[in-house]
Amino acid sequence: MEFAIVPGGPDDGPRAARLHAESWRTAYRGIVSDAYLDGECAADRATTWAKRMAEWNPARAALLFARAADGTDLGFACALLDAEPEFGVLLDNLHVRPALKRGGVGRALIAATGRWVAATAPGTPMHLTVYRDNAIAVSFYRRMGGIENDAGMHPFKDGTSAPILRFVWREPALIAG
Repeated sequence: MEFAIVPGGPDDGPRAARLHAESWRTAYRGIVSDAYLDGECAADRATTWAKRMAEWNPARAALLFARAADGTDLGFACALLDAEPEFGVLLDNLHVRPALKRGGVGRALIAATGRWVAATAPGTPMHLTVYRDNAIAVSFYRRMGGIENDAGMHPFKDGTSAPILRFVWREPALIAG
């Protein structure tokens, strides 16, 4: 499948929110409660992205979409320079439409994000956290060369929590796309 990596901006929050919720409903089944995924997930993601885009600063953040020639969004990535500077630039989101996983979209997005980090904050590592039980994502980040560490537990709104891992790329420009 042919696609291009294109930058997003403040008007693209709803696009990111839709993809974000779609991805969560599949990837987080069995990790996050079904009630949340089937209920408030979409509205929660829409609120999160509306807030993020209202404060958007393209000098401090990147939003990249994998977009097909017909304009269909296949996936997206979002990196934030200032979110967790003690670990480097935060790759806060990397989501691919569930049916398109293992088709190169995620690989292209993480590589493009790594290049953005290297250009924007030279010498700064990139990192992310992922649910330990999200086996597909954990395997992907391992294949992409991330250095893995235990990062504790992530609490949910319903009072439950799940273990998370942190992956770090010391030289994000070297992530192969």
